[in-house]
Amino acid sequence: MKNRSRSFRLCILAIVILFSFTAVPAPSEAAPNNPPAAGTVTMEIPQEELKLLQTLRGVEELVLRYHNKEVSARQLYEGALKGLLESLNDPYSQYLNEEQLKSLNTSLDAEYGGIGITIELIGGNITVVSTFPGSPAERAGIKAGDVIVNAEGRDLVGKVPQDASLVIRGEPGTTVSLTLRRPPANKTFTFLVKREQITQPTVSWKDLGDGIYYIQIAQFAAQTARDFPVLMDFLRSKGLQGLVLDLRNNPGGLLDSCMAVADELVPQGSVVELRLRTEKQVLESSGAGPVVPTVALVNQGTASAAEILAGAIRDRGVGVLVGERTFGKACVQSIVPIGGGFGGIRMTIADYYTPAGVNLAGTGLQPDVKVVPTAVEPPAKITYKRPLVRGLVGLDVLALQDALNYTGRNAGEPDGVLGPMTWAALEQFCEDEGVNLGNAAESAIVDAIDAAVTEKSHSAPDEVLARGKQALETRLATGNW
Repeated sequence: MKNRSRSFRLCILAIVILFSFTAVPAPSEAAPNNPPAAGTVTMEIPQEELKLLQTLRGVEELVLRYHNKEVSARQLYEGALKGLLESLNDPYSQYLNEEQLKSLNTSLDAEYGGIGITIELIGGNITVVSTFPGSPAERAGIKAGDVIVNAEGRDLVGKVPQDASLVIRGEPGTTVSLTLRRPPANKTFTFLVKREQITQPTVSWKDLGDGIYYIQIAQFAAQTARDFPVLMDFLRSKGLQGLVLDLRNNPGGLLDSCMAVADELVPQGSVVELRLRTEKQVLESSGAGPVVPTVALVNQGTASAAEILAGAIRDRGVGVLVGERTFGKACVQSIVPIGGGFGGIRMTIADYYTPAGVNLAGTGLQPDVKVVPTAVEPPAKITYKRPLVRGLVGLDVLALQDALNYTGRNAGEPDGVLGPMTWAALEQFCEDEGVNLGNAAESAIVDAIDAAVTEKSHSAPDEVLARGKQALETRLATGNW
């Protein structure tokens, strides 16, 4: 096949499929004087498929006539469409009703009311793939790999991600309750998260000095394809020598946007090979700009199109990968509206292989330099139920002690008793923050302590970034990685 053109779009195809037709037998069996009714579409169907359709129609008639509850033909056909896609045993292929399709398209539009997470169906579970930097989800402590088992009291076991999105998203300022299971310890947590207006980040950058720049791509949205080339032109004008490209927790997105980034980073030639059912297609970089040494930062939240780019950077000799093994999603989906008020389908249409011929489905990309960041486990949020006064005993006091110790104030051994040492630590916190404590810690002080815990958990040194910058500095100084 020809190489990629700018019009090639795999993630969103405007295909309208008309499912309304009248099945007729082959011409030799057709009744000679029985023309199809007006308004119908006739088509020839192989005999074996006609029998299947007749069986389906017969079951439909039985259910509509004899089931003890009233059902509609539309309800049955939606169920049939759902079952058709589920029979593929492909977690990335799903039938989406109109509401679910709208929710998915909204996420691709990159702006909505929600908490800032991306989710996928993994092993039959709705799983967090990534959290957006600075989002309500990240601030609450939700992590990649968490399994969402319940949202707003609704059991999500056996549901698709779009079902979860419909519950989790909502008006900014409202709250959503989530119950999550965290493997491998299998611990369960409940989070109450306030929704905000989520504008999915595209590209952010900063100057690391000595001609080294840091760029983070959080997702390949449509805006990414417009922003990235402009940013690269600007950085080249500033004397760009090397790039640290942060793809951690990037769940993928639009393949065209990924290719626009590859045009800037990968030499002219292969970026990814798509293997469809009967053919192959190699998508190539145009080599739009001078190639610079690049370190790609990756982790378990690096998925799909982000893995395509990371694989191309390494296989084409542009740079190395630093961090942790990537997610391992090596297939491409199309979103296909089907018309008739039936929503659409999300369907896998190709597997992809890196330029070196590697298919990373289920295994991901192993980094060249493995860096597992030190786990930062902040204490649980303090649940405010009452003013906290001297001598009080309870789980809320225990949570207060954990939080004060975490922020560097010595509240003593956590025992759930608000004794002199804990009170002194509380006084120290309020003095440092310029807050009047008085005789009790009211809700505003508890909120300030929770905020201090969150801030500290996010201000820990970025070990992966530091190691990536070190690798790039070595490359620029010696010519070797």
